[in-house]
Amino acid sequence: MRCRKPGLERVLAGALAGLLAVGPFARTVGAADRYVAFCAAGGTDRAGADCVHALEMGASGARRVLILVAGHSEAAGLFRDVGRYLTQTVPDTQVWAFDRREQDLVDSSRFGRDEELDYYLRGRYRAVTGKAASHTREWGLTMELAGLRRVVLAAGAGGRRVFLGGHSSGAGTALAYAGWDFNGVPGYEGLAGLVLIDGGTHRSFDGERYKIHWLRSVHEVDERLSKIGAASSPFTGDLGYVWQVPGAPESVAIDYQLAAEYASRDPRGPSSLQRLLPPAMQPPFRVTNAALLGWLLDAHAPAPDLRLHSGHIEPAGTPRGWINDGPANIEDVASALAQSRPAAFEWYWPRRLSLDITAVDPMEDSLVARHVGLRLTHARDIDVPLYVFETGLTHGTVVAAAKWVVANSRIKEPVYVTDAAMLHLDPLFDAPPRNMFLTTVAQFLRKH
Repeated sequence: MRCRKPGLERVLAGALAGLLAVGPFARTVGAADRYVAFCAAGGTDRAGADCVHALEMGASGARRVLILVAGHSEAAGLFRDVGRYLTQTVPDTQVWAFDRREQDLVDSSRFGRDEELDYYLRGRYRAVTGKAASHTREWGLTMELAGLRRVVLAAGAGGRRVFLGGHSSGAGTALAYAGWDFNGVPGYEGLAGLVLIDGGTHRSFDGERYKIHWLRSVHEVDERLSKIGAASSPFTGDLGYVWQVPGAPESVAIDYQLAAEYASRDPRGPSSLQRLLPPAMQPPFRVTNAALLGWLLDAHAPAPDLRLHSGHIEPAGTPRGWINDGPANIEDVASALAQSRPAAFEWYWPRRLSLDITAVDPMEDSLVARHVGLRLTHARDIDVPLYVFETGLTHGTVVAAAKWVVANSRIKEPVYVTDAAMLHLDPLFDAPPRNMFLTTVAQFLRKH
């Protein structure tokens, strides 16, 4: 944990451009904000290489680093506002937002250019098809944690204190890391604490009526693996299923990023994108660019996981605009979601990763977990401070599940915070004065 392994390369991908702060999060652009590659020993940041990335925010000399892992179909860009707030509010702190390896498959080459609509909405971008991506069928939790391990080791270089956390299913990934066996070394060793944001393991999402079906036998696991092998693509199209929009796995993520770009560029202008989206994603009346994004994320988000409080559509007008009277400012949200490197959404979510997350959800070193190569042998030994934040999404099961983890481990300093009025994405975007997550996690970091 203390120093970089020989041969581990961190390749600077260049300072991020255009990360201007607006609205209630008002902050300055830091030259230290950069997107950094962490490659397997001897590797370099090039197409097809075994590299993961992290958006590093805050001064590089900080002695405390909080690493955050995004959830299902989420990516590092979702943590921009959280990172900037905490690095400015908690002294001597950096925030690193982790991106999985599959983000390197994304073709973001035309976003922000004149031809972007033609390129993305007519399918002219470089898509990753099932045939071309056959090598990704084994991209699961073992690979994700191996990449995350590189990031954690780099963050801890020189004796820095490292906190690991995540949002939604990314919170479960953080717990799995803590209980993982890395060649005889428990994952929790070297961690100063865990931060779970509206997610976790052990049926955290039951209250959302999203009950994870625990795998009960090796035979059942083998059946799931067989289906993954036979599927036309290694990736799921879960965002498309949510919207009931057929198409490639990446299509809905593209639609959201385009909507964010237009809302960021010209929030009050009439939306020319609206009529180009799938019918299920179109408001029944003409709207502005900001109102279209608000429609997709607030007023008519298709699932609770995609919702945040940012205001409401004007009751009349042609086009109808967006009234910014929510705790999150729609233009701040648009600015974060419009970025490409790192992006806010993950285009390609591996089916194998979903299977592995299901296998570790009980937080037990079970026969099922071992059968798929999951090394969760230290779950009951975790002994680091734990912070848990819960919105109204699960009606209490996030905290209930975390309490089970505490009762079945050596964790002695749990902190549980609930704001039932918040939606699932609110902790990442609500302005600080109205964001209980930001204020309480800052207190937790200062204490530890």
